[in-house]
Amino acid sequence: MRPFRPFQRQSQRERSGAATVETALVLPVFFMVMLGIVECGRAFMISQLLTNAAREGGRIAVMNGSSNTEVELTIEDIAQRTAGIAPADLDITLNVHEHAGNPSASNEVANARKRDLCEVIVRVNYDKVNLLPIRYLTGAQLVGQAAMRHE
Repeated sequence: MRPFRPFQRQSQRERSGAATVETALVLPVFFMVMLGIVECGRAFMISQLLTNAAREGGRIAVMNGSSNTEVELTIEDIAQRTAGIAPADLDITLNVHEHAGNPSASNEVANARKRDLCEVIVRVNYDKVNLLPIRYLTGAQLVGQAAMRHE
């Protein structure tokens, strides 16, 4: 039997393999957390790029002589150039909320009058823009939105 020595370090031979076992236990969890951080960061980035695209579409929508098609093409172009999102994957909604006393615009930005609120909403499913197939973001929808008054 070995004598008890409280401050003596264990020999290297007695701890051989402990670092390997600890690494094998911790490394998968570490990589899972890191990949989750990367995917959440990408989700926030895409959401911000959609907001920027909606904002640019809103700027076009509030100008005289613009049309819904022009706004949608602008949004699709910006989303494709900045985030690599295919135009078919985008869901673009344009709403024109009439100001009191203005005639109905029928959700056409070309019919909008001064002070009408033009709202642009851009959506994409995260499944279309993800880097890795991570389950907890499956089915999530990323949204960008902007609203401006017609000039």
